[in-house]
Amino acid sequence: MEQKVEYLSPEGWRQWHLELLQSTINRIYHRVPFYRKLMDEKGITPEDITDLSALKKLPFTTREHLEKNYPYDLFAVPLRDIVRLHTFPGPRTPIVKGFTKRDLTSIRKLTARFLSTSGVSSEDIVQICLDPGMSIWIEELKEGAEELGASVIPPDPQSVTNRVRIMKDFRTSVLITTPSYALYLVHFMQERGLVPPESLHLVILVGEGMDAPQRLRLEKALGVDTRLGYGITEAIGPAMGYECERREGYHLAADYFLAEIIDPETGEDVKEGEAGELVITTLMVKANPLIRFRTGDLCRFLPERCPCGRTTPRISQILGQCDGRVSIRGIKISLSYIEALLKQTYDHIPEYLLYIRQEKYLEELELWVAMNEKLFEPSILGLHKIAEKFEKAFEETFGLPCRLKLVEKEHLLQVSQGKKVIRA
Repeated sequence: MEQKVEYLSPEGWRQWHLELLQSTINRIYHRVPFYRKLMDEKGITPEDITDLSALKKLPFTTREHLEKNYPYDLFAVPLRDIVRLHTFPGPRTPIVKGFTKRDLTSIRKLTARFLSTSGVSSEDIVQICLDPGMSIWIEELKEGAEELGASVIPPDPQSVTNRVRIMKDFRTSVLITTPSYALYLVHFMQERGLVPPESLHLVILVGEGMDAPQRLRLEKALGVDTRLGYGITEAIGPAMGYECERREGYHLAADYFLAEIIDPETGEDVKEGEAGELVITTLMVKANPLIRFRTGDLCRFLPERCPCGRTTPRISQILGQCDGRVSIRGIKISLSYIEALLKQTYDHIPEYLLYIRQEKYLEELELWVAMNEKLFEPSILGLHKIAEKFEKAFEETFGLPCRLKLVEKEHLLQVSQGKKVIRA
């Protein structure tokens, strides 16, 4: 069934979705007080979910809800059934993601399907090059490749020189990384006159989108095919959407979740083909299901049926964020978290600018903070020590370096022009 589910008929999908939705809603209503309260406030019971249109009666959930129910209040199973726990940053408290044994099996199979559809087989040697802030995805991608019988080289804290050497010496055939890091590798090799290993035939790109000219440049430089994947950490991971051989948008893993695209301002469905915010309802997750979860990612449905024959819905690449987050090297960073960290560092939130610049295709972060009397320290050394405290906390949280730079208020205002994020 795993191989055929992507080709279900419309009636087959309707039956699949309705049965799993009814089961999910029934479980969360009786086992998760948070969801029961939301449904009671709307006057909705599980018995009201008689068709898929009833999904629209349910309220949205957000990352703020995930934080407020830290650590275990959204779990729909007893804690004894949880076999793995992950945490990742929220603006105020960490967000917790739990897995049952069945969840791990489901995600491993889904990730294997994503990789197989992308062209990975048991004959491949897969090298993963992702930043530490994507550790949850690293684990899931590794297990998905192993499920296919491929050999896996997981990321170590290696220099780019060592990574390129490993790629050649170990005869890597598939590279999984972000678009920006792939371009950085190309630049690094070209700058040193290095030839890409002949063994490399496929690069799977996750965490970010990539425009057609850059993609073509990457493929020509490395002599490879490329595939793109999409996912969000809070839900099902990196295999939520993936390209088939036609490379015409992301096929959504519709057997694992229901997708909607809404106007982020009104919460209503957008017209067919229009861009809006992706909203998902998980169907196969046992530990902590998500109901009408607002991803903050902007995209649009691609209404035409894919020539590959799959009947799963497709979406475009992600067009941006609408929830105050920015994407850096595939890692989503909330401005709310930055402000919370600034308050923790300085006891208030000074005026700031998140300055993002590209250095050899890799994005580098600087946080420009406007000088004011509240930041006063008796010595320059004292100011630097406080800045280092912020930098350390930021890198420990996101796995990315961010330099804090104190600047004159007038200069910050001139550069920012009222914006909190500038990409140079």
